[in-house]
Amino acid sequence: MVPDEKKPIPWGLPPLRSEVLARQAQAAAVREDREKEAELPEYFPEPSAHYGSNGYMPLDRLEALSGRQRLGIFVGGALLLGGTALLASVGGCLMSAQGGGEPCPMHVVAELVRGGHNASNTVAWDRLAEMTDLYGHRMTASRAYDLSAEWVVRTANSDPNLTAYTEPVWVDEWVRGSESLELLVPTREGGRVPLQLLGLGSSAPTPAGGIEANVVPVHSFDELARLGNATISGSVVLFNFPYTGYGQVARFRSRGAVEAAKYGARAVLVRTLAPDSSFHSVHTGSSVRAAIPGAAISPADANMIERMYRRAQAGASPDHVFPRVRLSMDSRLREHARQSANVIIDLKGAELPDEIVLLSGHFDSWDVGVGAMDDGAGAFLGWEAARMIAAAGVAPRRTIRVVMWNNEETRQRGAHAYFDRHRDEIKRHRLAVESDIGVFEPWGLVVAAEDSVVERMRAFGANALRALGGGNVTATDREAPGEDIAVLCKHGVPCAGFLSVNPETGAAPGDPHWEDHYFRYHHASSDRVEAIDKHQLRRSAAALAAWAYMAAEY
Repeated sequence: MVPDEKKPIPWGLPPLRSEVLARQAQAAAVREDREKEAELPEYFPEPSAHYGSNGYMPLDRLEALSGRQRLGIFVGGALLLGGTALLASVGGCLMSAQGGGEPCPMHVVAELVRGGHNASNTVAWDRLAEMTDLYGHRMTASRAYDLSAEWVVRTANSDPNLTAYTEPVWVDEWVRGSESLELLVPTREGGRVPLQLLGLGSSAPTPAGGIEANVVPVHSFDELARLGNATISGSVVLFNFPYTGYGQVARFRSRGAVEAAKYGARAVLVRTLAPDSSFHSVHTGSSVRAAIPGAAISPADANMIERMYRRAQAGASPDHVFPRVRLSMDSRLREHARQSANVIIDLKGAELPDEIVLLSGHFDSWDVGVGAMDDGAGAFLGWEAARMIAAAGVAPRRTIRVVMWNNEETRQRGAHAYFDRHRDEIKRHRLAVESDIGVFEPWGLVVAAEDSVVERMRAFGANALRALGGGNVTATDREAPGEDIAVLCKHGVPCAGFLSVNPETGAAPGDPHWEDHYFRYHHASSDRVEAIDKHQLRRSAAALAAWAYMAAEY
């Protein structure tokens, strides 16, 4: 199974000048309301529409709330979340807190929410930057992955009350090797144009000496079948298509080589899966291994090749020749090549330590960029949420476990290794959350659970997280809202995916362009730590911490 076919998804180029000016104006307005926060980059303005229009309380209102008022918000949420029994427990701990006793869970949640606005806390972003600066990408089976995992374990074990360790995972090793692509154009100086490419994950190599062949553009698998062997045999197939959303076009990257090989193609080129405004960026990603190689090229180069093909078909000028390429790829794959690891961080529960609330993101990345956004930020989100809870000084009733999955990008070997190792404990997992669609301004959760659970979560989010964001809840009829937690969801664990607001436009999940920002950086060399805003990461971690703590308590 290819994970990217299921999940929505980012870019790489600088924005247009008009976009920059608009964002500068928006960022200036937001900074007036956030004098206490560090100035954000102009190309990452705060989505001001996220507040007010979505029903969240403006930040300046939070500062004006008294402790009693803040706590009142959460008492209302508790009543809706757990009914009168929970309200009674809240009342009891309120009295205990007033008498100098243990803080009640709702008070802890209030403090976590307040901590989301502490602009001096940039721990998660600083750690993400340090790790990616030190070791770079975290390709599955690479030495860089292992060094990064060791760094996380060392660092997390320095956090009070957190225990970090690894668990073994056997993984494949795919190495990109050298690769090149030239477009042969007689009218250009030297007769050739070097094109950017990225071989697709798990791709076969070209034969020694490479491939030289004409290119035939197609727009769908149906068109490929209609052209058949008569046109396709001996050629390189180019899948060129409009970007209508990641989920709609991922099949061309994942199965393009398999389908084209049926008709005698020698290789496939696939238009990069990114919004069309990323016209000169190239993004890699997983593919089903086929007998022929596959590589991604930029939207601009895909369009140029197709224009050349159409002109040659028309035959209006002898200069209009059919596009021809020279492709060389030296990739290699070793299955079950070595033992690697998942990274696990536990905050042990005080009363029910064997029951688990799981927070997760995948730790592996592609070998381009450093995987700061996909999915370093998602993995560190859970870590920071657990650290925030631990720093609050009150242990949760149940264990909060952070899992940084290995091998999500291709085979989900880390997820299956965790399931196999903890098979007898799965029934004690109370909730599993995954973040793998970028960490920006917090929006909330997409939940796969019983309707009654969804409604209680909705009530809690609407009340407890109004002042921060991240309190929205929507249900999904899909079996799982995340690739790595899918095996847990399948076995009855309530599951949720953590979602963010598009930081460029303020678009929320459900908007057709909600994911565009994420897919501009996804699987590309531009996936650097600059794609993540430190304050948005902190606020998202605080929102996730509130969700995790309440799940661990009730």
